Amino acid sequence: MTTDEALAAVQAILSAKWSIQVLRVLAKGPTRFSGIKAAIPAISANILALRLRSLEEAGIIGRASLPPPADRQVYALTTLGEGVRPVLSAIERWASLLQTHSRADAPNRTPPGIKFPSISRE
Repeated sequence: MTTDEALAAVQAILSAKWSIQVLRVLAKGPTRFSGIKAAIPAISANILALRLRSLEEAGIIGRASLPPPADRQVYALTTLGEGVRPVLSAIERWASLLQTHSRADAPNRTPPGIKFPSISRE
């Protein structure tokens, strides 16, 4: 697999709606379905089940059954999935940075040394 193909695969996983939020919850530790749902109240149970299934198929998370009497399943990051922790941390830092900038600052965000051509309105 080329680097471009690998990046496309990662993009497909992370760009799926709710994937990042689900991974954030699981990065805190093994969690039952109900715990993930409680942590992300806006996600429907059907979509959460689909997202968990796709992340499991990608090998990023795993599912294990708790012993009786619990008879429940718990989801957790796999060894491969553990690699997402620094990615999530970087995304969280970047999201925080984006929140600190208001839209009013937009005209001042042009990188130094870059000039955009003026557009003639004739």
